[in-house]
Amino acid sequence: MTGTPDPGAPALLTELRDGILRLSFNRPRARNAINWEVRRALLAQLDSASRDHAVRVVVLAGDDKAFCAGGDVKEMGNGSRDTSDKLVIAKSINTLIADMDKPVVAEVRGYASGAGFGLALACDIVLADDTAVFQSSFIQRGLVPDMGTTYWLVRQVGLHRAKEIIFTGRSIDAAEGQALGFVSRLWPAASFRDEADALEASLAAQPMTGLGLTKHMLNRSLESDLSAAMDAERVGQLLAAASEEHLAYLEAVKSGAGARGASKD
Repeated sequence: MTGTPDPGAPALLTELRDGILRLSFNRPRARNAINWEVRRALLAQLDSASRDHAVRVVVLAGDDKAFCAGGDVKEMGNGSRDTSDKLVIAKSINTLIADMDKPVVAEVRGYASGAGFGLALACDIVLADDTAVFQSSFIQRGLVPDMGTTYWLVRQVGLHRAKEIIFTGRSIDAAEGQALGFVSRLWPAASFRDEADALEASLAAQPMTGLGLTKHMLNRSLESDLSAAMDAERVGQLLAAASEEHLAYLEAVKSGAGARGASKD
């Protein structure tokens, strides 16, 4: 069932606190389906976050009933130009998530369907509670997967599992999603908020230079051979070793104020 938010309510809520930018879909009557307002707002917020040094972690979230039910059916069927424009933005959203030098976390409670499933897969870490349900619903609508689903799902679960999941459009609960590898952490609904907040805070506390460089290397690892991967590690390590975070760590270790267990040789 699709619908619209209350008059005047933004379709995407934003909150920046302690370095964590939370982007929350706010179309509960539409199960947080993606309409043009959501699409444009999400693109703008991700673009801004990618360049904002105050943002250390980006979180995409829905509500306790749905993460995102995919594309809004009420805005489908408006011709090839409309469809193409939507998918151009979908590509930009995926590219921003993949290329920004900071982790992007999906908090999935309830349904992540269609493009919502693809959007969750595009994130670096998927957190779920035990109500989460993932579904690739494109084939049943006479469509093909989008929002990067064909790219990310194959890399998470393998080619033949991805075919079975997409061809059948079956529902995958959070436990199976974790077993398949695309759900990073799974918690009961009652403890989800506290657990997710703690993990996101720990990510925000990480040195950003090394984390960002590592994200880029990992995202490209499946397209690299061993030689290329090790060349990327060499370049990345040279950049990280010259970063303020690493130099501060070395200074702290040498002064005796370093992390417990660090070598002082």
